[in-house]
Amino acid sequence: MTVQTKTVEPTTKKTPSNLWNMIFAAVAVLGAVCWGLQLTQGLQVTNLGLNNMWGLYIVGFMIFTGVAAGSLLFAAVPYLFKLAEFKPYTRIAAYLGAVSSIVAAFLFIIVDIGNPERAWLFITSGNLTSPMFWDFLMLASYMVISILFTRQLILVHEGKKDEGSLKPIAVIAFTAGLLVTVTSFVFCFQIARPLWNTPVQPLSFLIAALVAALSVQMILAVILNKRGYMEMPMGLMAKMARGAAVLLCIELIIVVGEILIGLYPGGGEEHAAFLWLVSGEGAVGFWAEMVTLVAAIVVLAKQDTSSKAGGILIGAILALVAIYLIKSNLLQAQLFNPLITYAGPPVYGGTTGPYVPSLIEIGLSMGIISLGALLLNLGLSKLNLGMGK
Repeated sequence: MTVQTKTVEPTTKKTPSNLWNMIFAAVAVLGAVCWGLQLTQGLQVTNLGLNNMWGLYIVGFMIFTGVAAGSLLFAAVPYLFKLAEFKPYTRIAAYLGAVSSIVAAFLFIIVDIGNPERAWLFITSGNLTSPMFWDFLMLASYMVISILFTRQLILVHEGKKDEGSLKPIAVIAFTAGLLVTVTSFVFCFQIARPLWNTPVQPLSFLIAALVAALSVQMILAVILNKRGYMEMPMGLMAKMARGAAVLLCIELIIVVGEILIGLYPGGGEEHAAFLWLVSGEGAVGFWAEMVTLVAAIVVLAKQDTSSKAGGILIGAILALVAIYLIKSNLLQAQLFNPLITYAGPPVYGGTTGPYVPSLIEIGLSMGIISLGALLLNLGLSKLNLGMGK
C-alpha cells in the first residue's frame, strides 16, 4: 500500500501593503505642499489668531506626545509586572513610540513655530526654568529610550540576549512614560490662565496619554490581525478596551468636576470661560466631547472575548476623537476668554470663537500623521515587529 504524504506549504507572514506606503507618502507630500504655502504666506493662512494662538498643531503635539509616552508604558509593563501575554506585542509599541509618534510630535511643534529655523533656539537658547525646554528634553529622551528599547526587544526575540536584560531599560521606559506629565506643566504653570492652572491637569494629561496609546494599539491590532501580520487574541484586545474605558471614566469625572466647580459660584475668573464652553460659542464642541466620551466608554466597556474586531475599532476611534475634543476645548475655552484683553478695538480683546482649523492646517496635519504612519509601516515590513516569540 502506498502512503501519500501531503506537502505542507511554509507559512508566510503578510507584510504591510506597498499600496499603503504610496498612499501615506502621497498624503505626506500634500502636507509638505501645505507647509510650503504656510512658510511663504505666513501663519495668516491658518485660523490661528491673537487670542487662539494655539490650535490644531498644539493639540496634535499633545496627542502624539501622549501616544509616545503611553507606548513606552505599554512596552515596559509586561516586563515589570505579571502581564506576560502582552510581551509579543511590545516591539510594535516600542517602535511606535520611538519613530512614528515622536517624529509627528516634533513636526507639530516645528510647523506651529512658523519659522522652522527657530527650532534651534531650544538648543542654543534653552531656558532651564522653562517647561517648554523640559518638554523638549523629554521628547528627545523618548526618542533615544524608545530606539534602545526596540533594539533590545528585537535582540531578545532573536535569542541574542536574555529576557532578564530588559528589566533596566524597561524601568527607564516606564519612568519616562510617567513623565509625560511634564507636557501639562506648559499649561498648568500659567497662573494667568485659571482653567489650566489646576493641579488636576498632570493627571488628566497622563490619562489622555494612556488612552491615546491604548487606542492606537487597538487600531493597529485590528488592522494587523486582519492582514495576518500578527495574531492578538480578542481577549487581550478586550482587556485593553476595558482598561481604556476605566481611564476614560476618570477623565469624564475630571471634566465634569471642572465644569461644576467653574459654574457653581456664578461668577469669577473661570465662570465666564466655562459658560462660553457649555452654553456659548464653544457649546457645540463641548457637547460633542461629552457625547463622544460617553459613547467611547460604553462601546469599550462592553468588549469581551466574544466581541468582534469592529467594536474594538469603533471604540478606539471614538476614544481618540474624545481625547482630541477634550484637549481642543481646554485650549479654546481659556484662549478665547483671557483675563487681560489686548489694547485697541474690541476685535483684539472681545470674546470670539469657536476656532475651526483652516484647510491648510488640516492638510498639513494629515501630512504629518501620514508621515508617521509611513514610518510605522516601513518598520513593520522591515523589522518583523509583530512576530510572537
